[in-house]
Amino acid sequence: MSQNIDQEVNTVNYQDFNNPATGQTTIQGIRGVSESENVYISGSLLGQNNVMQGLIYKGPLKGNGKDGEWHVVNFPSIGSEIVTNTSCYGPNNGPNGAIQLVGSYKTTTATGKAPSGNLGFYYEGPIDGSGTWIQVSPNGGNTNNVFVHSIMGGLAVGNYDVENDKNGYAFIYDVATKEYTEFILPDSITNTLYGIWHNGGNSYTLAGGYSSLKLGKLSQAFLVDYDAKTKSISNLKSFSYNNETILSIITHFEGITVSQDKGYNMPADWLAVSGEGSGASFVSVNRNSDGSFGEANWTDVDFPNSGITSANTVYRNNVLGIYGTKSDSDTTVISSFTAKVVIDK
Repeated sequence: MSQNIDQEVNTVNYQDFNNPATGQTTIQGIRGVSESENVYISGSLLGQNNVMQGLIYKGPLKGNGKDGEWHVVNFPSIGSEIVTNTSCYGPNNGPNGAIQLVGSYKTTTATGKAPSGNLGFYYEGPIDGSGTWIQVSPNGGNTNNVFVHSIMGGLAVGNYDVENDKNGYAFIYDVATKEYTEFILPDSITNTLYGIWHNGGNSYTLAGGYSSLKLGKLSQAFLVDYDAKTKSISNLKSFSYNNETILSIITHFEGITVSQDKGYNMPADWLAVSGEGSGASFVSVNRNSDGSFGEANWTDVDFPNSGITSANTVYRNNVLGIYGTKSDSDTTVISSFTAKVVIDK
């Protein structure tokens, strides 16, 4: 696959990273543990009878997942409302050594009427899941599916749909006030929010994707600054895979982290129009002197001998996600991985 002509060729080192227990591990989020070289990794564990449980790892980002501790956590069932699936998306450092988590869950009492499908959640407490679980329900509960993707600095970001409406809606959730703010980019049709980085004070940088009236069915990734006090955005910049002049059909940032150069690193998934198919990338973007975002540098991430690779989250210069391989029965087997990008300057 082609690289940005202005970019040095970077080396990508891959390794598997899965829960040693039986089941399919899907990594979906990561955050460094405060004052430690360890990380929190969140995701899900798909076991027998297709039951999905929330999954949390704490430990070093090495050793294929065998050098740390894994915990299975689930949104608690209450009365007749039996929780059938829990999936953890974004971890964060909470107060006094607690962990904060966001994600989604399903119950057996879903009726097909709003709210239905996946329900969003926010968790705070010990890593074993024994703390406080709160349902996150934007749009007054009129939702078809809610996915809370990431949390940092007291704000969480996510998405929802409404019944009979295929447009995607994005929101920002204040965990202290429980207030929801709709997130809509100018001239957009659909909006997604997958990543949030707290720059300090009221300053945040958000990442995701959107489609617009101008582009029609094409969807681009974006970075934008957000002021939590004024609820205003600035420095919006759109991105297409590999900085193509001919836009990709889909380019989407799946998360965000700060880089050593005081810029940002993002994991991206894309679907190209130039015959190169689909794939995943590590993307780095620096700030210009006026505070705006510069051009993106793209490094493709393609797990060796796999059929598909998806980039779900990023930490420093490490991309984490899933890849698929074909089994003897011709079914696709999903595993999780880490990919360390060695950046050549």
